[in-house]
Amino acid sequence: MSIIQSLILGIVQGITEFLPISSSGHLVLMQKFFNITEPPIFFDTLIHFATLLAVVFYLKKEIWQILSGLNKRENQKIVGFIILATIPAVIVGFLIKDNIEGVFNSLSLLSITFLITAVILFATKFFENGQKNITNIGWLNSLFIGMFQALAILPGVSRSGSTISASLFTGLKREKAFKFSFLLAIPVILGAMILQIFDFSWSNLNGGFLLNFTGFLTAVIFGFISLKILEKITAKGKLHYFAFYCLALSIIILFI
Repeated sequence: MSIIQSLILGIVQGITEFLPISSSGHLVLMQKFFNITEPPIFFDTLIHFATLLAVVFYLKKEIWQILSGLNKRENQKIVGFIILATIPAVIVGFLIKDNIEGVFNSLSLLSITFLITAVILFATKFFENGQKNITNIGWLNSLFIGMFQALAILPGVSRSGSTISASLFTGLKREKAFKFSFLLAIPVILGAMILQIFDFSWSNLNGGFLLNFTGFLTAVIFGFISLKILEKITAKGKLHYFAFYCLALSIIILFI
């Protein structure tokens, strides 16, 4: 992998990890484009860590309020909702882990999953701004949102798009739907990193310091920018705009 490829992959990861257009789906496309038959595990882990840092820094105020006030009932409920919404993704991840390589190599499946993302995002057009805060979404709604997050294990299904949309479907306020989605992202991204670390060996250390740092830095910068953009778009109720991009991508992939 070259410095230019590292730069591009870092930018793509930073943008697509948070914008509702599926980072895993774009990763599959970029690997095909660059003819990368085996993704560099260390680099992939590093740019996942970069996006984790971006979301933690972006939500640092909310995270600190929760962690510093765990003795409060409201914060305990939020932590409980996050844990519950994470469980479906953990279960599905373990069930399909032995077949995940085939899933990530199928362009026909990718076309279908981008279409699914487009449908989910477009559906948000028909939902008004809700009135619920995170503390009163309830256990069943948390599980419902978690099921959408589990669906996003498939490349082409956007994790942020699915969870924000599901949160809006349950009546959560737009700004709260955004924040809840990315609070959910923290254990998911962390879990993905841990699984990659278990597969790591020093033979997977691709390239030198500059190559890996380039991807890391661009993923952090563009991840933070993407979060800012998405928060504004979600607050304005324009999340469905991304559906047209996903639909176009779904159609294009059919002809690759």
